[in-house]
Parts: sequence; structure tokens; C-alpha cells
Amino acid sequence: MGAFNFPSAPDEHFEKFLRQSEQIEGERLAGAIPKDYFEPRVARGIAGFAVSWLLYFGAILGVAYAPHWLLCIPLWIVAGLGGWGLHCIAHDCGHGSFSRSRKFNYAIGHLSLLPLAYPFHAWRHVHNMHHSSTNHLELDTDWRPLPAGMYDRMTVWEKVVYMSTRTWAFWGGTINYWLESGFRPGFFPKQGQRREVRRSIAFVLALGVPYFGLLIHFTGFQGVLLYFVAPWIATHAWFSATTLMHHSASDVPYLTADYWTRNASRLLLTTDYVYPKWLLFLTHNISIHTAHHVAPVVPYYNLPKAQEALKRQYPGMVREKKFSFSQMWRIVRHLHFYDTESGFYTDRTRAKVAPGEKAMASGKGAS
Repeated sequence: MGAFNFPSAPDEHFEKFLRQSEQIEGERLAGAIPKDYFEPRVARGIAGFAVSWLLYFGAILGVAYAPHWLLCIPLWIVAGLGGWGLHCIAHDCGHGSFSRSRKFNYAIGHLSLLPLAYPFHAWRHVHNMHHSSTNHLELDTDWRPLPAGMYDRMTVWEKVVYMSTRTWAFWGGTINYWLESGFRPGFFPKQGQRREVRRSIAFVLALGVPYFGLLIHFTGFQGVLLYFVAPWIATHAWFSATTLMHHSASDVPYLTADYWTRNASRLLLTTDYVYPKWLLFLTHNISIHTAHHVAPVVPYYNLPKAQEALKRQYPGMVREKKFSFSQMWRIVRHLHFYDTESGFYTDRTRAKVAPGEKAMASGKGAS
């Protein structure tokens, strides 16, 4: 038995999920993907890396020569898209799908995360925690919802962070993760992880300190805001919106240890929002995310084919929806909680505290 008896009143939707989870238990999901889809093409990866850097720097150059400040807003959004594309390249590097060389992957990954001032190994290790426990109510590190009763027992500041980053300030969700783990080697449990994180921090500081010194010297503090902070926030907005939508649909459950299985977390718990082709290109297929969870070592340019292979092998189990801003609006319009009765991430009227929720709020019984 797990630490918490959730959901206390599962409905037919949760039961359907359990049936699907049982169907794929013991399956080698990645076996549905042809082996040649796993092969990286370094030139293709470098091309994506170059496209995103050009988009990022091109937009910032546009800000420098914009005739009116209002034109800076769309340019910052474009710069953020370039920065998010670079993060998606780092994403491949972190999973070893950019090339067969670990050193080369790590080098490209460090360079790709510079627009976010994100130490590569800090992000990599946190992200791997997410992959190892996707939608696990007690262990997932990404957008894990709280039961309403636990929220009620939080400090005022903790409530502000939870509420704002899931509603009007959703763009700050990944900033919060960056603050929690980006520059804190002690956040990570293993000595080897902490050592790698320190090296990544040293890399960011070695390039960041002289860069900001020169930026302030030539453009003043206003230049820091225009050419770094605003694109940084825009990049986090793309980062937050994408990852929030992957795992926050109201018809996808979060699971306690009693129900969580590795195969279900890989195949059944991600919502893939179908982007227009131009946006897929600039975000390096990051929205084709189920195939990535099933086989993280598939390079980004092979994900569409890998996704189709999974859909053929497991019909009706890959969750895809056409992207629209209304979908995003549904997620951030109201504050959502983990519903201890149904097991889903929902904005329904907050229920009374379920048995065991008080223990969760106090931190007791964590797995």
C-alpha cells in the first residue's frame, strides 16, 4: 500500500485509465519504434541549434534597432521562441539523443541553455527526476498539483507561488524551478550530481559575469532589461506554457504509489498538443511528447515517425489534441488542485480533506 489512499472515490474515467494501464503492463513500449529512428544525425541537430540561435539573436538585434518600444514586445516573444528552441536542443543533449558523444552533447547543452542562464547539469538532473516519476503525485518534479487541504496549510508565500504560477503568472512556473534547483547543488541527493552541477554553475558564471559586465558598460542597466531579462522571461513563458500543457489536462490522473506504473507514465499520461508545422519546426517537435517519454533517446527530428509507430501499436492510447489558445486558457483560467476523490487535476469545487491528506500536508508518509 502507498502512503495515501487517493483517489477515495474513483469514477469510470479513472477505471478506464486503470484498464489501459493493465493492458500495457510488462510491454516493451520502445520496441514499437523502429531501431533506425534512434540514430542521431549530428548535422541535422546542429542545423536546429543554429536556427534557434539565429532566431534568438536576430530578435534581440531587432530590439536594438526598433523605432518604437511597442515593436519590442513581439520581438521579445520571438526571442523567447528562439531561446525555447535552444532549450529543446539542450533537451536532446540531456537525453543523449543529439549525438553519440557524451562530451559533445554536454558542450552543446551548456551553450544552448545560456539564454536562460540555466546550469545544464542542474536542469538535466531535475528533468530526469520528472522522467522517472511522470505524474507521480508524491515524486514528480514538474507541475505536480496539490490537494486543496494541503494548499490550505501552506504559508502565505507558498500559496502565492502555487496560485500565481498556475494562473496569471504561469510564465513564472519554470522560473520557480530554476530558483529552487538551478544554483543549489545541495538540492541533488548524489555526490556525482552535485559535482556536475557545480561545474555547470561555474560555466554559467564564467561566461555570464563578463557578458553582463560588457552589456552594462555599453548599454547600461536598461540594456540588461532589454536584451537579457525580457527575452529570458519570454523564453520561460514558452517553457512554462509547453510543459504545463503536457501534464495538466483535467482528464489525466495524477497517481499515488498504489497506481503509478512506469509504462503508464510513459504512454498514457502526456497530452500532445498538435502545433502548426512552422511552430513544430522552431520548437524542434517538443510537443510530440509521448514518443519522447517512451523513448527519450529518439532525436527530435524522428519523433513524428516514432509517434506514428506508437499510435499503430497502441491505438487509442496516445493522447493528441489540436493546439489552441483556448486550451491554454482553460488550464490557467482557474486555480486547479488534485482532486482526492477522482484522482484528477481539476478546478472543481474544492472537496473536504480526504483521509490521509492531513498527513500529506504535514509531510508525513512521503514515499
